[in-house]
Amino acid sequence: MTQLAQLTSAAVDHTSEIARLNDAARAGSLPTSRTVFTRALADILAGDAEHPGARQANLMLGQAALRRLINETPIDPGNDPHGERDFGAVEFQGHKIFWKIDVYANDGTFSWGSETPWDAQQSFRVVTIMLASDW
Repeated sequence: MTQLAQLTSAAVDHTSEIARLNDAARAGSLPTSRTVFTRALADILAGDAEHPGARQANLMLGQAALRRLINETPIDPGNDPHGERDFGAVEFQGHKIFWKIDVYANDGTFSWGSETPWDAQQSFRVVTIMLASDW
């Protein structure tokens, strides 16, 4: 077998690149990513103020505080068996919160998983933040 054949047949480990992109998506600094909050969690963050503006402000402040907590909390190795840093759990205001990252082909449809999740241009990440009961 030639050396070229050996290089192409060996599996290349892209775990560190995937983890780096997942960290950037979780932090909100990756242009090819979006963060979504489930409706149930958004309702809790918005609170029960009567004025819509107050609910919107509460929601935005709650989302920012929760994202900060998620980014500052170390990922439990038990939740990260592949080292890609694509799932975690935190406690926030008495609620167990899960977050997860799904990686899609960056084709505008987001119908299929990415075949190259280590390539920021060919993949698109969706960070979903939810109540554990939403899982």
